[in-house]
Amino acid sequence: MNNFTKRAITGFFFIAFISALTLYDVRTFMFLIALIGGLGLVEYYRIMLNKTNRVLQMMYILMGVAIITSSFWLKNHIEIALFSLVLLVGLSFIISLLSAEKVWKTVPLLISGLFYIALPLMLFSIAVMKSDGSLETPQNIYKPFLALNLFVLIWCSDTFAYLCGKAFGKHKLFEKISPKKTVEGFVGAILLTVAFSFLLSYWFKIPFKINVLVALVSVVFGTLGDLVESQLKREYGLKDSGNIIPGHGGILDRFDAFLIALPFTSACYYFLI
Repeated sequence: MNNFTKRAITGFFFIAFISALTLYDVRTFMFLIALIGGLGLVEYYRIMLNKTNRVLQMMYILMGVAIITSSFWLKNHIEIALFSLVLLVGLSFIISLLSAEKVWKTVPLLISGLFYIALPLMLFSIAVMKSDGSLETPQNIYKPFLALNLFVLIWCSDTFAYLCGKAFGKHKLFEKISPKKTVEGFVGAILLTVAFSFLLSYWFKIPFKINVLVALVSVVFGTLGDLVESQLKREYGLKDSGNIIPGHGGILDRFDAFLIALPFTSACYYFLI
């Protein structure tokens, strides 16, 4: 089986898996983003810290998963923010008291993983589970099509950038960081993803003006996310962040664009819908 066939088969089941867990109910969605976050943190810490400080790595992975899923069991968004802050500052303070100096120096790297992976996923979960507004007994209302819409837009951006770059690419976007990315691929991704967002607006019942904005933000910041991860791998001499997805690499390879775009797309959802 050649690499293209392997990528196509794996990609089909990958998309089906993501879509099924997103659409089934809120519990499977939370399981999905906790899984993405947990595995992403494992890969990130393995890149940044290798096999050192395994106990600390596990503590921060568990803390990241707790932050990601906090919107499921804490209904008030102020409570979620305070919980995340107390967990982060409290654990880091304890480590500073108990750890040797060499270990304490790794804490900024551990915290960076939470900001890179856990925080965006938490914001995503908040954006698609907005409270009903009740002050006494607030209830989160899960909107699965908002979540799936964002996944699809990121997939479209990646696919259209690749196809347009392959067909028309002549001018490099950031050659030193990612030699394969082209200006033509980037422009094509913007035009075609925005065009596709009109169809998604109709299918998912999302105001088309808002979805066009979300599509633009997805492409721009998604491309930045690709470049960030490419630079990270280049600095550490890696081809892929992992090998958990046959033919596609690791979790960070598949969700690099998604993670960087999330804070901005989630803000569009939260404030405009």
